[in-house]
Amino acid sequence: MRVWGRKTSSNVQKVLWSLEEIGQPYEHEIVGGIYGGKDRIEYASKTPTKLVPVLEDGDLALWESHSIIRYLARKFPNSTIGIDNDRRDAKISCWIDYNSSAFQPALIGLFWEMVRTPSAQRSKQNEEKHYKSLVSSAAILSERLQTHDFLLDSFSIADISTGTLLYRMQEVAPDIAAIPSLTRWYNRLIERTGYTKFVTTSYEELRATD
Repeated sequence: MRVWGRKTSSNVQKVLWSLEEIGQPYEHEIVGGIYGGKDRIEYASKTPTKLVPVLEDGDLALWESHSIIRYLARKFPNSTIGIDNDRRDAKISCWIDYNSSAFQPALIGLFWEMVRTPSAQRSKQNEEKHYKSLVSSAAILSERLQTHDFLLDSFSIADISTGTLLYRMQEVAPDIAAIPSLTRWYNRLIERTGYTKFVTTSYEELRATD
């Protein structure tokens, strides 16, 4: 297998963390961001969006991080992220789709405004809008995690899809990150090798300079 994408992309991090959980060997081609390369025919032919990540498995090329990690979980059902029945698959999909529609847009929107945008170009209105959305979307996660160690009854790719973003929330919304149930969840995630290896890493190359 081969992964394409830069390590500072949270979506690429989801795939790398998933592969760490599975324990399968893979190659990593760094493209995107300051590294460029997304317009190369070799890469652009694998995804219509020219975004990262892409996973190659033989002659199969997959794009969109959540589609990739779903594929990996189904392909390796006996791994720590394995999916071996339709019922679990459906429950996982609910949380992943919730992340895609609510939590991730709010968190990434706030991250772009506070980290990736030069201070002179930032919009207080946008910051407040994304923060308000993050409060409401994080509340759903927090309520669930008051009675569960993970989003399902055990660790799954649902935790990978959403939990990857908790590291960046420590900077852009530390008050939300400090909610007890979210803090407990974060502490469980950082016990996993893939999280500390790929997620809790520097993203300084993304920070805007004034």
